Amino acid sequence: MDRLKVAIAQTRRFNNYNEGVAWLRAKTRDLSTDLIILPENWVGVKVLSSEEFNEYVSLLKELANNTGALIIGGAVYVNTNNRNVSICPMINEKGLVNYSEKIYPSRATGERAEISNGNRLGIIKINDWYIGCIICVDVLYPELTRLMAKHGIDIIANPSSISIDRVPLWRSLGLVRAFENSAYFASAMGTGYKYPDNRDVLGGSFITSPNGEFVLIIEPGIEGLFTAVLNYNEIEYARSRRGYINDLRNEYLINNVLISVTNA
Repeated sequence: MDRLKVAIAQTRRFNNYNEGVAWLRAKTRDLSTDLIILPENWVGVKVLSSEEFNEYVSLLKELANNTGALIIGGAVYVNTNNRNVSICPMINEKGLVNYSEKIYPSRATGERAEISNGNRLGIIKINDWYIGCIICVDVLYPELTRLMAKHGIDIIANPSSISIDRVPLWRSLGLVRAFENSAYFASAMGTGYKYPDNRDVLGGSFITSPNGEFVLIIEPGIEGLFTAVLNYNEIEYARSRRGYINDLRNEYLINNVLISVTNA
């Protein structure tokens, strides 16, 4: 499939997953799309038990079945194996088919006090497109997106919670990550709440192309589902012209780079 229709959700932070999924169910009633991407912590910051997480997945599975879309379920905190981890579930009509974990919880927001480091990044193939999830601040660690690029990722989904003063930075970052990895970058952000340090979170979600352009820009302060159609020809052009991914896979070259440090 040369084209993929993507819906970015820019939502308030709901009190719980039942409330959030009810909102999403209403918004998707007449929606036709291949992929839905939800924001980080869009259904609250409560740490879910395994049973609660499974119920959340089940509700999104029902929506995936109704819409025919793959749902990137934002990111939720889950207690698993006596550790609290931020998890991005990837759900279709079969249920949970893959997931990513937040590798580096945010130090700046105090997240690390409660949330442990993850160790998994998930990629799923739909309609010949490889789609992966990297949660919020993890995108500031380029090594992580490069790992995904080595596995041929076509869309980097980035569920995020970004203060309004950092939105221009995040959009610039999205342009760079898309360009250097010859992939689309899609960031779904929450809106209408505050950071722990009282900065406003108003949204500003977007999609960037592998050729350095914005495909979709969502204004801060508005809530809804916003769609764009992605074209695989953009990816093919980027990869054939620049060859970044082939270079990335050349382990011999990178492993033999010499770093020389001298005194002035």
